[in-house]
Amino acid sequence: MVITIRYIPFVILRVENRRDWCIECRFKSRLHVYASSGNMIIDLHSHFFPIEALRHPGKYEERAPKICLDSDKLSVTSQIGMRAGLGAGAYDAVARIKALDEMNIDVQAISPSPILLFYWEEAAVAAHFSRKQNEAIQSVVQKHPDRFVGFGSVPLQSVADAVAIAEEAKNMGLKGLEIGNSVGDKPLDDPSFEPFFEAAQQLDMLLFVHPLEGGVDVDDPLMPILGNVLQFTFRTTMMIERMILKGLFEKYPNLRLCLSHGGGLLAFNIWRLDHSYSLRVDLKKVIPQKPSEYLRHCYFDSIVHSVAALHYLVQVVGADRVVVGTDYPMAMGDFEPVSRVKQLDLTDGEREKILGGNAARALNL
Repeated sequence: MVITIRYIPFVILRVENRRDWCIECRFKSRLHVYASSGNMIIDLHSHFFPIEALRHPGKYEERAPKICLDSDKLSVTSQIGMRAGLGAGAYDAVARIKALDEMNIDVQAISPSPILLFYWEEAAVAAHFSRKQNEAIQSVVQKHPDRFVGFGSVPLQSVADAVAIAEEAKNMGLKGLEIGNSVGDKPLDDPSFEPFFEAAQQLDMLLFVHPLEGGVDVDDPLMPILGNVLQFTFRTTMMIERMILKGLFEKYPNLRLCLSHGGGLLAFNIWRLDHSYSLRVDLKKVIPQKPSEYLRHCYFDSIVHSVAALHYLVQVVGADRVVVGTDYPMAMGDFEPVSRVKQLDLTDGEREKILGGNAARALNL
């Protein structure tokens, strides 16, 4: 077995095979020791359903989502959506670890489902369910620290509560926060959210942005398809382009986002936005650089379902900004992300960044 030694911010010791490893973060001088089979592979986009915490929230039980578990198949329904036919890996960590092994994923970031962000509720209700889910996710991480890191949620309809719960999440050991693309009719670039972005920057927590569903004609038979395929990607694109044009990355230069589903349509549309910027004096007064320069504040998951599309994404944003994502256990996920990355025409170093190095940096591991 070939052993390589590098100095990086954490220790990984591999013995015999890629699965036998441990992490230690307590020493100033650290070694990365790994077998020639490759680096740690990290998935930054997945969802976990802590059904016991949701079934027994302590209070506000009448506001809890509807949960049905029948023969290991889970369905969860909230006011904005439903997830049905989910296997045991959706709610059971041991079953999920088996799925991770099948996908060749070493470590996975687990976050709530976007239908469980509770933005539609009163602030007190949303804050309660955020805390319950954050505690449940961190409990999974504590039981399986070698396989999971956690993303929490915050009640963004109350920025003061969101900041407080973000601080709690940081103290609990969660590595990031999942947020939606908007809160009701308010886009994320609304000035009222700026104290939250300031707090996220100060806490140095990654913001995993996932689009929300809803606001469409439920009687349209195509919307169950296009809502996920097109609406999700459009909403992500609109959200990040608005944040760029409002100058939020100028105001909060250390703010870090991870955009789901490959960043939506951004990699294809950013050049059109750059051209618009070149024509507009008013935009140049807000942001001194063309919009594409601000993509360095974002990571982009790999869920684009095509090697060709993934290759283009890497070309546009760079190999140091793309991370593995699966969207497990969703049917629209990509459960072969490692294979897609390995098919890209990249250097070994670029491939290692996408498979795990970028995510490790994003998570401050």
